[in-house]
Amino acid sequence: MPLMSSERHLMMCVDSGDAESLFECTVDECGRRLVLDHVGTRIVVIDPGSSSALHHGSTGLVDLSATTL
Repeated sequence: MPLMSSERHLMMCVDSGDAESLFECTVDECGRRLVLDHVGTRIVVIDPGSSSALHHGSTGLVDLSATTL
């Protein structure tokens, strides 16, 4: 089983509309980007960024978090 990193990266909402919100990682060398689909209630990862970091963030009542398996 891989060891879980204690590294945490903050995701910030950089663009938002009625149907979707774009989130980007605030760590420059990471590059993780994802779209939160408000209508389909799903997350689409555009660029995975660092797979060893725990990414988290929020906008209002929406909280994004993930764990490494």
